[in-house]
Amino acid sequence: MKKLIAGVLLSACIATTAYAGGKHSDDRKGPDFFPIHKMTKVLDLTDEQQDALKALKAELKAERKANRPEKGSEDSFRAKFKALDPSDANYEQDLNELANLKAEKAKARFLKMADVRVKVSEILTDEQLEKFESMKEKRGKRGERGDRDDKQERNS
Repeated sequence: MKKLIAGVLLSACIATTAYAGGKHSDDRKGPDFFPIHKMTKVLDLTDEQQDALKALKAELKAERKANRPEKGSEDSFRAKFKALDPSDANYEQDLNELANLKAEKAKARFLKMADVRVKVSEILTDEQLEKFESMKEKRGKRGERGDRDDKQERNS
């Protein structure tokens, strides 16, 4: 009887622990590329700066949501690419049009990123910008895979 009670208690504890660690507390689905809470701690942001950054983040989120094509819609590049027929007479022309469209979207993303950088630099002070840039450099170094040439040289 003691073993039965101990077994039930042990399984209840294990189940509770497993269930508790299941989700993030704020139901995030992926990494936050604009972590305001971390910026607040590291950069010592004022309340006005926090509010301005939150407003910028909300604006960017709304723009991304508005510009995102519906899943499986005809607007996606993948669907358009799969729809191309290599045996079609206009294949090269259609392919070039699709490539140009993709390049325009990439250019727009790049320009938007530069615009966000300008807006963030207007919100932060010079000292905070320096710290922010060093944060980005450290974050960029995480997970770098290195050069394949370096790897081959080490193996030789």
